[in-house]
This record gives sequence, structure tokens and C-alpha cells, in this order.
Amino acid sequence: MKIENMFYVHEKEWHELQAWAGLAYGEDKDEISGLMTAVPDKDGRFKLGDVEILKQENTGTTTELDAESVAEYKMKYAMKYKNKHMKYVWWHSHHTMGAFWSGTDEKEIDAWKNSSFSLALVINLREEYKFRVSIWNANGIPLEQHIDTSLEIIRGAKPVITDKMKTLYKELCEKKTNNIVTYAGYGYNRHLGVQQTNLLSNNSLDLPNFRRMYKAVDSLVEDFMQDTIKYNEFKAGMKELRAECIEEKYDFKVKAIYCSKNQAMHDLMYIGPDEMFDFDDNTKKMQYQQDNDWYGGWT
Repeated sequence: MKIENMFYVHEKEWHELQAWAGLAYGEDKDEISGLMTAVPDKDGRFKLGDVEILKQENTGTTTELDAESVAEYKMKYAMKYKNKHMKYVWWHSHHTMGAFWSGTDEKEIDAWKNSSFSLALVINLREEYKFRVSIWNANGIPLEQHIDTSLEIIRGAKPVITDKMKTLYKELCEKKTNNIVTYAGYGYNRHLGVQQTNLLSNNSLDLPNFRRMYKAVDSLVEDFMQDTIKYNEFKAGMKELRAECIEEKYDFKVKAIYCSKNQAMHDLMYIGPDEMFDFDDNTKKMQYQQDNDWYGGWT
């Protein structure tokens, strides 16, 4: 079998990679990285899957995985598949930059040197990629050969950034800085106090209905992006929610959808459900969004 035919990924996992890249860039303008598995199937091809991000430190041009988290991921999937031919794929994003191997990337690839071969993938937000097979040893003969080859994407799904992904991103991805300043707890306590004070002033908000609407919008978006419902059904559902907001005179309204299907799919990759609402004024908007942050997205 030719090497360009050996590796494939289902579109669901491919779009999960794209969603992580979009989330990291949208939140912090950073790169992001993680691991995947490459498991041989009955035909001898390798299926890429099990996309995960791990604990890491990122900047706009670098990303560094936590070594202990890498070891835990490898152990977890080694136990799951029990396949000595399985490989791991180090993947990372270049957001708006081109898909290429930087000097830092080359060093990371070298760090995955083993007794056979290793795999690496770099993507960007334009869905460009480079997929590398690094051969370190062939039939007991030490050699080093890096081959950038094709990765077949088996189509059939749509990308979506979920609330679970947002929560994991905030939990695992740390902005890397050169100077770390500690405030001995004062800054944290003061911030907590401000949040609590502001929340106490939110008694005028219609939180039960807003949280209900938020979940309904989130569900519609996820169903549409995963192709569970058609675009016309998505628009009709949003229109119905907006009509209720107007009829019940809520101080917020679900936004009307007028754009094309392709434009909607593109926009929904990079925004959250809280951005699908209009508010009576900016003060209300800030209060509702603060409540969303405090309750972790109302999941």
C-alpha cells in the first residue's frame, strides 16, 4: 500500500480539530495542541481519532503540552485498544498562519523518535494541513526520513464548538507568559467579591427564562452544525424562540437568522450561544453574560 493511502480521519474528528483551533484563536489568539490515536484497521490503514487537548501552555506562535498529561493520554488509549501497532499523533494549530513545520515543530517531532515511526499534524483555520510520517527505523535499520503525505478526510459531519469544549479549554489551556506576578490572593479575593456584588444586583433579570432560551439556542446550533437538522429547521426554530421573546416581552430576544446556510455555518464555528441574543441595553447584556460566566455556561 502506498503511504499516501494509509491514513484517514472521519470528518467529525477533523472538524473537532478545527473547532479547537477556532476556539483557541477566538479566545486568546493562540495556537493549541493535543494528541490523537492512529489505530490500524482490518485493511492495514490507520484511522486517526480520539481527539483530545491536554494541559498546556500556549502563545500566538508556540504550544507546549504537559509531559505528565501526555503520559496519561498514552496509557489511557494503550489500555483501551491493546494494539501494539497503534501510534499517537501530535497535532497543533497555526490558526491564521500557513500550515508548515516551524523550527520548534521540528524539535517536537524529533522528541517523538521511537523504534519505528511517529506521526504529526499541523492545521490552520482555512482547513489547510501538513501530515508527517517520520520513519526512524525500518526492519532494524536505523534511518531518519520525514515524509509529508496526504490524510484522507472522510466527509459527513459539520464543525461545532460546544460548551464542553469551552470549559475544557479554560481548564487546560494556559497563556504562557515570561513574567508571572502573584498578588498573594488579594487580586482573586477582590475579583470574587466584585462578582458576588454584581450578581446580587441581578435581581431584575429574568434568569430562568434566559437560561431556558440559552439552552434551546445551544441545542439548535449543535443540531444544525452536526447535520441532525436542516438549515430551514434551524431557522424556523430560532424564529419560534424569537417570537416567544417578543410576545412575552422579555428584556432579551433571540436573533433572527437572515444569512445563507454557508455563512451561518462559518459564523457559528466561532461564536457561542450568548452571542445569538439581542438585549434591551448594554447593562442588561453585561449582567446576563456575567451570570453565564459565573454559572459556567448554564450547562
